[in-house]
Amino acid sequence: MCGFCDIENNTETVKIFSEEEYEKLIAGIAAGLISVNNLPVDVYLKIARKLTEGVVEGFGLGFEGVDIDSADYRMLFDLRRNVWVFSGAKTYQQVREVSSLLTYPDKNEILTFADFSKKAKEILVRYNESWLSAEYATAISSSRSASQWMQFEKDADLYNKLEYHTVGDSRVRPTHKELDGIVRPVNDKFWDNYMPPNGWRCRCTVLQGDEEMKTTSLKGFKQPNDVPDIFMMNAGKDRIVFSPKQPYFKVAPKDKALARNNFNLPLP
Repeated sequence: MCGFCDIENNTETVKIFSEEEYEKLIAGIAAGLISVNNLPVDVYLKIARKLTEGVVEGFGLGFEGVDIDSADYRMLFDLRRNVWVFSGAKTYQQVREVSSLLTYPDKNEILTFADFSKKAKEILVRYNESWLSAEYATAISSSRSASQWMQFEKDADLYNKLEYHTVGDSRVRPTHKELDGIVRPVNDKFWDNYMPPNGWRCRCTVLQGDEEMKTTSLKGFKQPNDVPDIFMMNAGKDRIVFSPKQPYFKVAPKDKALARNNFNLPLP
């Protein structure tokens, strides 16, 4: 799936499913008990709750003890809902992909269960370990960004400039280096697209300052070619962790009605 080019390099692997749970899921799909029309709620809930942990960690606050009428609560509510909807789409995509293995597309032959199980396990590990690890890191960084953005807007009367910063080491992506040091007003549209994170495992950040920071001219500025469309957003302004452009949200036409109802999966 496009948009996941950097995920395989993630160094910290999230593992939330046991071997027995993988085997149960594979057997359920093979038997027809699990399908895109009958997604596994237990799988969905585990993914959604893990990503919610990332939201809480990044935001720096949980729902407990936060006033239900506060701006923090409302932001947390929106970020959590987004990762749950994302988790529904993620569950749909992996079930759809595993289900497609049940026949050879070119020969229309039924796979043996051993062959099916091996291929299915590879797909599930990719979704729920390699990819989930990067998605969990993004839940943390995007939620931290949303929290920072709330503070930036709150302090904008006194500190009305923002400056983009990379970590400055050899791992910084070339076009992120091009963003390094750019100073623009808090209310500038530049931050609609370039408020970090600007890629999987992006470590860039933004610092706030006052009028003494000299605004950078954007004359001749070109969009960096390795900032994926799915990261051209501002988590705090858009109130989301994962963009609607994420590949998981691209469902088959026949399943669009299911998607609108979160695939019949519960929301918090």
